[in-house]
Amino acid sequence: MNHPSFLDNPASKQNTQQQNFSLAFLHQTINGISDPIFVKDRQHCWVLLNDTYCDFVGHSREELIGKSDYDFFPQAEADVFREKDELVFTTNITNENQDIFTDAQGITHLISTKKSCFEDETGNKFLVGSIRDIILENEVGKVLGVTRRVTDITDLMETCEVLQETLEELRQQNEELAIARETAELEHRRYQDLFDLAPNAYLVTDVGGIIKEANYVSAALLSVRQKYLVGKPFILFIAESDRQTFMNQLANLQQVQDWEVYLQPRRGTAFPARIRMVAMYNSQGQQIGWRWLLCDISEQQAALHNRQQAEKDLHRMNAVLQAQQEASIDGILIIDENLTVTSFNQKFSQLWQIPAAILETCDDRQLLGWVLDKLVNPDEFMAKVEYLYQHPEESSRDEIFLKSGNIFERYSAPVRKQQGACGETSPLGDYYGRIWYYRDITEYKQAEAELKASKQRLALLIEQTPLAIIEWNTKFEVQIWNRAAERIFGYTAEEMLGNHFEIIVPENARKYVNEIITALLTQRGGSFSINENVTKDGRTMVCEWYNNPLVAPDGQVIGVASMVLDITERKRAEEEQQKFVALIENSNDFIGIASMEGQVLYVNPGGLKMVGLSSLEAAKSKFLVDFYSPEAFAEFQQQINPLIFQHGFWQGEFRYKHFQTGIEIPTDCSLFMVKHPETGEPFCRVAVVRDITERKQAKEALLKSEAQLRQQAQELKVALCELQNTQTHLIQTEKMSSLGQLVAGVAHEINNPVNFIYGNLNPAKEYTQDLLSLLQLYQSHYPEPVLEIEDFAERIELDFLKSDLPQIINSMKVGADRIREIVLSLRTFSRLDEAEMKAVDIHEGIDSTLMILQNRLKGNDQRPTIEIIKEYGKLPLVECYAGQLNQVFMNILSNAIDALEESLIICPIPWENARNIEQRTSPQICIRTQLQEPNQVKIRITDNGLGIPEDVKKQLFDPFFTTKPIGQGTGMGLAISYQIITERHGGSLECISQLGQGAEFVIKIPLIQDTST
Repeated sequence: MNHPSFLDNPASKQNTQQQNFSLAFLHQTINGISDPIFVKDRQHCWVLLNDTYCDFVGHSREELIGKSDYDFFPQAEADVFREKDELVFTTNITNENQDIFTDAQGITHLISTKKSCFEDETGNKFLVGSIRDIILENEVGKVLGVTRRVTDITDLMETCEVLQETLEELRQQNEELAIARETAELEHRRYQDLFDLAPNAYLVTDVGGIIKEANYVSAALLSVRQKYLVGKPFILFIAESDRQTFMNQLANLQQVQDWEVYLQPRRGTAFPARIRMVAMYNSQGQQIGWRWLLCDISEQQAALHNRQQAEKDLHRMNAVLQAQQEASIDGILIIDENLTVTSFNQKFSQLWQIPAAILETCDDRQLLGWVLDKLVNPDEFMAKVEYLYQHPEESSRDEIFLKSGNIFERYSAPVRKQQGACGETSPLGDYYGRIWYYRDITEYKQAEAELKASKQRLALLIEQTPLAIIEWNTKFEVQIWNRAAERIFGYTAEEMLGNHFEIIVPENARKYVNEIITALLTQRGGSFSINENVTKDGRTMVCEWYNNPLVAPDGQVIGVASMVLDITERKRAEEEQQKFVALIENSNDFIGIASMEGQVLYVNPGGLKMVGLSSLEAAKSKFLVDFYSPEAFAEFQQQINPLIFQHGFWQGEFRYKHFQTGIEIPTDCSLFMVKHPETGEPFCRVAVVRDITERKQAKEALLKSEAQLRQQAQELKVALCELQNTQTHLIQTEKMSSLGQLVAGVAHEINNPVNFIYGNLNPAKEYTQDLLSLLQLYQSHYPEPVLEIEDFAERIELDFLKSDLPQIINSMKVGADRIREIVLSLRTFSRLDEAEMKAVDIHEGIDSTLMILQNRLKGNDQRPTIEIIKEYGKLPLVECYAGQLNQVFMNILSNAIDALEESLIICPIPWENARNIEQRTSPQICIRTQLQEPNQVKIRITDNGLGIPEDVKKQLFDPFFTTKPIGQGTGMGLAISYQIITERHGGSLECISQLGQGAEFVIKIPLIQDTST
């Protein structure tokens, strides 16, 4: 703001000769003073200066008059000058302080500045200041200079008397400055409003930390109202864990102090914040309080550490702006001067139901294309848009009609820089774009039309509308409850009429709802809110509430009308959309977007990590060619790129380059182009790439393992042939030993590839499910693919493939589980790793033996399945030779199976011809175990076969004794079993049998072996 020169004001030329003499005398007087002298008006602008001051600051009087400290000094230094000057203006107390100052010649001075306030007859205030150089004040040899300064002070007092005489002249100037003062006051009020509405939280406390002032943001930050903060100790809002540290730091405060603490809002959880404290002093230099700047740094801590502070501040400001946008009930869209979308809120995308793919392009033209399809009169809409872009200085408000029947209110205004005290807009060169507000006024229009209809039509509409219509009296008891309300909340009108609203409000939301209804009874406008509600059956849902007070002609509020919309499903859909975005952001696969020219536009975090890029900004500086080695890119251009342009997509394996190591990464790629929904022209490329390095290595290992397995199988076949050629010459001990080794070897060799296959089944299932989920997402977001994709989907029977592929993997898993169980049984039976005596679970040995004999237990056309009855007792671990004990179980169970088969062959009635229960007695083997005191385990194996004759039973455990035909038995099985039980384990083995009543073998062994023998 320019001020007229104090000495050369045109109005002063009309003064009398005496007044001109006074001005000249004043000018001559202050120029005769060797100390710098200056006078400022209430707007902190210079109106009078002497020559010494002009020389001191290095500028002419013409340059200084009408200007302020901000025009010549750094911001921080000018702030200090203004604060001290303002203190003199407001307190009318003379202020004198010392400062370090560098003059125009670059010489640093220690100066003493004395400032006083004068007021003329009309109330205009002026600040008169003098500057004294005291850098040599302590030198005794400069007494004459000190005396001269004393004389200068006397001259200054005389000058002050002259200034009083010239107040009449200053009043003349003040009339011209009145408008400027009013403007400054408006500016001051606007700055006060900016303090209250500043995006940062500000507090003012006294020295003891009691809050004296607080702006709106600080109240919101601490989850309280502004008035609540005043008078409260600030320490109440420091988190309990940081209070002691805060108090320790508070004891060592400087004039300006910065630190980070956790703040505890009145509601909610503690959050990290940065606090800056600046001390405030009165004119006597005494501290009177602190100014506090509070910044929520929750988001800053999550941001990258290498971001500059300026970027953090910008992000915080953008977050405040975004929060303001999201809090608006209007859909907000901001377009910059280049017709590019710079910002929009969720309400905007909800109103227009714009796909995320279009929003991400930030292209105003694409948004227009989507919107035009929904309008009744797109030409009129487009003409208005074009007109406003051609006339950026104009604002506009109108209504637009959609084919769906909705009506939007549209308001548009230019975004331009504000300047001046009265908020004048800047020239058109400072045009930054245009902001658009959209509000769905369909319901408002419908309500307006309904007000003109009859009461009968209104009642009918209330009953038939899909919105719940509820009318409350001033006690918030239900007066009207329409059918939609019955459908939404589950209560009938008879159940709700006369009841209080709390019946449909959950306990945790009642305080918030009470605040809303209290405001409704005192305000004249309606309100909109989104609340949780409870249905009659206890189900929680989310509803939009449109509430309006019902005001009688006398202005009395007689009730409230509410319209309620159940938006539970819409909320779930929004959450699903957020999950889709999170899926991309959290995917380990490379997901990237590039322009058709090859410029990278986006790469997700997993993709950045895969190719060794540090940030998205680094990726955006790359082109497609940078992601491949020269040879790979040439192959891509010659073989893959033409197929993408021909078919719109390409899938297969290819190589990507790691930017840090330069190593090529084998990948499984899905490359396709995204086409404009209207023109069909491709406008970007999308790549979904998965690192298959481990899969390649696994495949190579699998092929190698399969080759080894085939070789081992061949060797095993040869060994088996040799074993078959020599088995007739081996006694039973050698036979079982070789069999145990064979079983263990086979189990071990099968176990390796089976474990490899089994270990890859779950990742294969997850990968398959991921691909099917990704396919489902594509189908949901692109329900109408191109014809070629539809033909291909039919040809491969896509729906059957999606349902059958998981079943195939599940079948493979079941088969692998079965093989693992068999291998485990073989290993348990062989017990080659337990050749020494140790404590084992003998039930596992019996079960593994039964598993090996499973094929003999199954039924066939000659006999039914042999039933196994297990009556296991509660046994501790038994010390034994596990492998040898399993051999005993194998011999006894094999003989029992042979006896049962023999009994069925001898039976005169064929199994398939038997009809009654007596004829169809099921073959059974019963295995019982029990612990006998004090140190003995008893195992009984019983069959219901023909039994053993007495003469045979006497020779049963003799070596080489057998009742089987020649070539079917060696006669060594039970003999060796008897030796293992009696000699190796110190137990007993006996057979109890009678003809026609089956046979029972009883094994008794010690629980703990006696190691002293």
